[in-house]
Amino acid sequence: MDEDTIAEAVRRLQEAAPGSTVILFGSHARGDFGPDSDADFLVVEPEVSARRDEMVRLRDVLRPLRIPVDVLVASADVFEKWSDTPGTVYYEAKLEGKVFHAPQ
Repeated sequence: MDEDTIAEAVRRLQEAAPGSTVILFGSHARGDFGPDSDADFLVVEPEVSARRDEMVRLRDVLRPLRIPVDVLVASADVFEKWSDTPGTVYYEAKLEGKVFHAPQ
């Protein structure tokens, strides 16, 4: 998966979830991805009422790109609470992720 595809995925996620911060983490953020690697995104939204439904909705937004992807969703409060706790996906995303802030 090339940088242009990653950029398009980020753009679509930010468009679908206004005000969100998108974090690319995992092998694509570290640069050690292989041909079968998926792209891991964490979308941090100001508020999330139904996390599972939102993850499905955002995956559907990326479906036209036909890329292997995993989209996780967290509210800003949850991310803030858990991002300093080793062993959590939030910690991994904060530690090694590439952060794409919401457009102003």
